[in-house]
Amino acid sequence: MMKKQSKLLLVMLLACSTALLATGCDKLKKEPETEKVTEPPTQPPTEPPTEPPTQPPTEPPTEPPTEPPTEPPTEPQTEPRVLTAEEEKAQEVQFDTYRTIYAADDINVRTSPGTDEGSEIFDSFDQGESIIAVGETPNWYVVDVDDYEQNGYVSKQFVSDSEVAPKTEEERSQAADAEAIANAAAADPGTTGETAPADPGTTGETAPADPGTTGETAPVAADPAATTDVDAQYGVEPFAEAYALQATAGANLRQVPSQDGDIIAVVASGTSVTALGSTDRWYKVDYNGTVGYVNRNLFTA
Repeated sequence: MMKKQSKLLLVMLLACSTALLATGCDKLKKEPETEKVTEPPTQPPTEPPTEPPTQPPTEPPTEPPTEPPTEPPTEPQTEPRVLTAEEEKAQEVQFDTYRTIYAADDINVRTSPGTDEGSEIFDSFDQGESIIAVGETPNWYVVDVDDYEQNGYVSKQFVSDSEVAPKTEEERSQAADAEAIANAAAADPGTTGETAPADPGTTGETAPADPGTTGETAPVAADPAATTDVDAQYGVEPFAEAYALQATAGANLRQVPSQDGDIIAVVASGTSVTALGSTDRWYKVDYNGTVGYVNRNLFTA
């Protein structure tokens, strides 16, 4: 009986032990209690600040600095330097083919390319006349002049390459009157330069000189007996009657009717002289009591 109880107790102990072991195992199977893991507070993921993609700084395209076009410095306009006759002649050239030009005004023909005292007027061309140019300098044409072995010079500013109409008689008269008035006014600033009207009782020619006047001589009647050796040598034909001429430009009064003749006086433009005789190119005149010869192209009746 005791043995049965002992066995029963043993069985119960075994059962209890088994049960305890079973619960212990269950407990062991349970995950050990872990402390609550404290994670750091979760902030929203902070992305690194997204800066705009840094491109290399784009500078504006650097064009080369546009400076205004540098023109050569403009010097003040200066009139072309007037060349001396020697400088003109040093640059003289002869044309291979002669050239025809035309007088754009009444122009003088000179012995050298200049207007100084060394350049004498020995002929002239009326406006519209054709001229044969055989050469040139910077400011003058070298021209052929009929009846003269020597060439002359005319200013380029008074000629034209195209034909020019000649002046009418009215235009010539008006130009001569205007020039005479201007010359008289320049000679005596206190006057108007106009000439006094002719005495109706005269013929219109200069009255005989009064001994108390300035001494200008009256027209001298042509006298065949007054023919001189110079007249005979150069074939000067005397006029049956003397008459008045007026200078249309400044003219030299010469001892003989030739460009080589000595100059004995200068007749101003607009001045009246008395014609005594002529050749084909010269007048024999009386100018204030001095008898000499002037180029016909520089005078008008």
